[in-house]
Amino acid sequence: MKLGLMQVHPVEPSELRSLGFEAIQMFFKGNQHDDALDLATEQIDETLKAGDSVLAAMTLHMDLVGPQGAVAADIERAVRCVAKTAALKGRFGDNEKPVLVWHPAEYPEDDATDDQAVHDGLCEGLGAMCSAAEQQDVVVAVEITRPGSVGGAEAFLRIKDRVGSEALKVCIDAANFVPDRTPLKRAVRMLGPDIAIAHGKDSRFDQSGEACHYGPIGSGVLDYQEYIGCLLEYASVPYFVLEYYQSREDLLKARDIVQQYL
Repeated sequence: MKLGLMQVHPVEPSELRSLGFEAIQMFFKGNQHDDALDLATEQIDETLKAGDSVLAAMTLHMDLVGPQGAVAADIERAVRCVAKTAALKGRFGDNEKPVLVWHPAEYPEDDATDDQAVHDGLCEGLGAMCSAAEQQDVVVAVEITRPGSVGGAEAFLRIKDRVGSEALKVCIDAANFVPDRTPLKRAVRMLGPDIAIAHGKDSRFDQSGEACHYGPIGSGVLDYQEYIGCLLEYASVPYFVLEYYQSREDLLKARDIVQQYL
């Protein structure tokens, strides 16, 4: 498991390899439908070349669903981003296939929300993405998030059972959804065969048990010895991507915490 960074980072690109980072996770323009706003392939290549890096994954923030279920324009955009990810083949380093991380929006909370329609819409949208991904040899990795439309390990597995696609995987970030939904070890063990990429940040909780802070590794209460150990035991993850760093000091501290357990 090698270290990667999110696209924006507080170090010079030329330093990445010497600091131990081999991959970058980059982004399509989120929650909009104009493909022209995405990074051009030339821009992606320029960034990778500057850091002597590879792509850990591309990322798409897109709702896919609203209170009444599927949002057709979102699904169409997401399917196009599968194709755009496939077109970047050859840049994904140790990944067996190009990886598109889908980051869900917050669960649609509305007095008129139809929860079954939301679930059906998620299955429809991810089903369409995975159908395209199977044809184009791409992985679609769902980033489970506490307030999101896919909010826990069990929610993902319920969708996976319905979609039934080998292209559907997980982007795991333990700070995003444990321990309030599923204990850490159980979550990694349950999801292990489906984990395509892992993220690292930290979280803290208020007296009610609600998440009240997200920040760089070392700023919260997540047990990184257990997290990394479980990933090594139960999953096969090419890249562990650090995020939520605000300074060079935060980044290097986070790197050192992870590296001691690899």
